[in-house]
Amino acid sequence: MSGSRKEVLSDAIKAEAGVASADLKILFTDDVTGWSPYATVSGLAAVTDLAALREEAFSNVVVTFRGLDEVGNKAFAEWLVEADHTGPLVLSEDSVLEATGRHVQLPGVTVADFRDGKIRSFRTYFDDLSLIEQIVGA
Repeated sequence: MSGSRKEVLSDAIKAEAGVASADLKILFTDDVTGWSPYATVSGLAAVTDLAALREEAFSNVVVTFRGLDEVGNKAFAEWLVEADHTGPLVLSEDSVLEATGRHVQLPGVTVADFRDGKIRSFRTYFDDLSLIEQIVGA
């Protein structure tokens, strides 16, 4: 895999947010694990499914990086995602937020660990309550 860890993490965040399509097999290991406030994933198939849900829920997605760095075998990204909520957002098996058309802004941070140039684990931190409040208009 060519490219720095920063480039791989940037491409992975853009792909997961729905900004750009990418072959996730070149960004993540087959046994990747990940965590965020409302999703825990294990395996490349689970990451692919999660990205598909986001693509269905949001459109006009823009990712802005406020910081992007790598140290040793880790990469860190501070980002802002802006998007329109134009499809159902699945929060759990029992909870779905139907499309509202509202524009949302979500700042966050992702920390990724690498193996052989690919992301083997990641943790993404953001304020999920703020996102839900923006969607429902609270």
